[in-house]
Amino acid sequence: MPEKPKLWTVVGVDCALDEQRLGLARGRLDESGQLHIQRVTLGTAGESAAASVSTWIRGAEAFVVALAAPLGWPQPLAASLLEHQAGEKLAAPRDTLFRRQTDRELRKALGRWPPEVGADRIARTGWAALELLSEIRGLSQRPVPLAWQQGVESGAIEVYPAATLLAHGHSSTSYKAKTPAGRRARQDLLQRLAAEMTLEVASAVLIEDPNQFDAVLCVIAGADFARGVCVEPTDRELAKREGFIWFRSSGQGLLPYAVDTPSASD
Repeated sequence: MPEKPKLWTVVGVDCALDEQRLGLARGRLDESGQLHIQRVTLGTAGESAAASVSTWIRGAEAFVVALAAPLGWPQPLAASLLEHQAGEKLAAPRDTLFRRQTDRELRKALGRWPPEVGADRIARTGWAALELLSEIRGLSQRPVPLAWQQGVESGAIEVYPAATLLAHGHSSTSYKAKTPAGRRARQDLLQRLAAEMTLEVASAVLIEDPNQFDAVLCVIAGADFARGVCVEPTDRELAKREGFIWFRSSGQGLLPYAVDTPSASD
């Protein structure tokens, strides 16, 4: 008999330096693989972001924490800075220093560059994400490694909300603006995403706040990882050093919940 599918808790974190702008969302995958969005909030609502996430995953059978921030830096940059002296030329080309392999793979697949990890605000957000992840590990009292085995391994992953939208066939422009046009874009996207999730929270909150909206996109990306339908890194060892952005493979529709199929010898 095939194994019963795991019940996944999927947490989306739209990382930010200021917890007042840090979006959090919690979802679950039911036995059929349907995604239910159960909670959205900000990092300062009642308790810290780390405390909220830790509570959500503490008793989960399986979980994904999908963080919208870089969780690593380009390997050539680290190597170049190790022996660098002020005033000397850096040996590696600019794009090699400031772009990761996952950035290049995402650009090739979806036609869009993610923000450069070396940029000031992005680098600081990455630092804050790693601090948050460390706090979650301490408070949840369970291992929260970076996960690499889709549909099997619980843990944290790096995601990029705009890539999730593009991978699902939707526009990623204009939706983040806190303007009437931005609100209309988010409302339109929620309608388009309705076939892919059951929303158990008020849509008005997501239309009003792009940070909580992005947190839901992180949940969708985490659900794709739990289902096992994401693009795999071409160089896994390099990805483990630099970090890897998980997004659904183009051409993949909503697939059934990943289950183990018995072999002919079973």
